[in-house]
Amino acid sequence: MDFYAIASIVIFAGVYIFIALEKIPKMYIAISGVILLVFFRVYTPEDVLQYIDWDTIGFLFGTFITVKILEISGFFNYLSLKIAKKVNYDPLKILIVFPVLSWFLSSFVSSITLLVFMAPLTYGLSKVLKFDPVPFLIAEACLANIGGAGTLMGDPPNVILGSKFGLGFTDFFIHNYILSLISGAGAILIFYHMNKGNILKAKSRINKEELACLVPEDAIEDRYLIKLGIISLSFTVVLLILRDFIKKYLPLSIGLCGVIPPFAVLSFRGSYPKLKNILKEIDIETIIFFISLFAVVGALEKTLVIKKMAYKIGKFSSNGIEISSLLLWLGAFSSAFIDNVPEAMSIGYLIKHLLPHLSYSFTILVWASSLGLDIGGNFTPIGASANVVAYCFLENQDIKIGWGRWFKLSFLPTIVALLICWIGILLKFITGFY
Repeated sequence: MDFYAIASIVIFAGVYIFIALEKIPKMYIAISGVILLVFFRVYTPEDVLQYIDWDTIGFLFGTFITVKILEISGFFNYLSLKIAKKVNYDPLKILIVFPVLSWFLSSFVSSITLLVFMAPLTYGLSKVLKFDPVPFLIAEACLANIGGAGTLMGDPPNVILGSKFGLGFTDFFIHNYILSLISGAGAILIFYHMNKGNILKAKSRINKEELACLVPEDAIEDRYLIKLGIISLSFTVVLLILRDFIKKYLPLSIGLCGVIPPFAVLSFRGSYPKLKNILKEIDIETIIFFISLFAVVGALEKTLVIKKMAYKIGKFSSNGIEISSLLLWLGAFSSAFIDNVPEAMSIGYLIKHLLPHLSYSFTILVWASSLGLDIGGNFTPIGASANVVAYCFLENQDIKIGWGRWFKLSFLPTIVALLICWIGILLKFITGFY
C-alpha cells in the first residue's frame, strides 16, 4: 500500500471520528479533510471536482428550497394541529397518528425539517395534554428515519445510491416502500404498547379549556406560499416518476428533477416578499458538508483502497443472502454511531467494485444497504439528523433524556423494523424480486 492510499485512509478515518464526536461542526471537519488530501497531494485541486456527485448535490439543493417554502408558510404546523384536532387531542391516538405523519412526510421532505416543526408542536401539546413528550418525540424521529427509507428522496443515502447506480423514484418505491410501510407499522405498535400505561394515566389530567384555544388555522403564515410549496413538491415527485420512463429519450437527471420545480417557482414568483431571500435561509452548511464529504470518500476510490477491499471479499459476495444480510445489519449498527452519509458513499463504491463478482443483480445489495443505513440510526441520539434535532430540542427545554433512555425506548421498535426489513430482503432474493 503506497503513501497516498495510507493518507486517504487516515484522513477518512479522522473525519469519521471527529464527525461522530460532534464537538466541531461537521461542515468544517469535512472541509478540513479535503484540504489535507490536497496538501498531501492525494488530490490536485482539479481532481477534487471529479469525485463530487453533483447530481445528488443538485437534488438536495432543490428540495431544500421546496421544503423551506412550505416551512415558512406554516403548512407543517397547520397540518399537525389539524390532525391532532381530528383525533380529539387524545394522547394515545396522537402516539399513533403523529409518528404515522412523520413516516409519511419523511418520504418527501427532509427529516431535519420534519422534526424542526414536530418537536415544538409535540412539546406544546404535551404541556396542554399533560403527557411526557420524550416517547412521542423519539417515536416521531424513529418513524421519520423508517419512512425516509421508502423513497429515493426520503433520505440522503437513498439519493446517493440512486444517483450512483441510475436507480429512480419508482425503483425505490417498488422495492423499499412496502418494507418501509410494514416495518413502520411494526415499530409504531411496539412504541404504543411500551408507553400505553403511562399515557392512560395522563389522560385524566387534560385541561379541556386550553384545548378550545387551539385553532389549527392560526398556524398558517401564508396561504399563497402553501400553494407554491405544494406545487413545487408535487412537480418534483412527478418529474422523478416520469424520469424513469423517459430517461432513454430525455437526459433528465435526478438533480434536474430536484431543481427545476423550485427554480420555476422562483423565476415566476421570486419577487414575492417572503421569497426574495429564501436562498439565504436554506441549509447551505449541509450542502457544503456533502460536497466536501464526496471528495473525502472519493479519495479511497482514487487510491484504489475500495477496489482492493472489494477484491478481497469477492468470493464472499457470491452468496447473495450472506452479503445482503451483512450490508443491512452492518449498516444498521454502524449508522447508530457514524453518519450514514459517508457510509452510503463508501458502500456505493464497494458495490460498484463487487459487480464483476456477482451472479445476481446488484440491486438487492442497494436495497439492503439503504434500509440498514436509514433505519439503524434510530438506536442512538446521534444516529440520524432527526434524532439530533429531537434530542437537542428536549435538552433545551431542560428535559434530560440521556443515551440510556433513548436506547431503552428506541431499541425494541428499531430491532423489530430491521427484522421485518431483513425478512423482506431474504424473500426478495429467494423470489428474485429485486
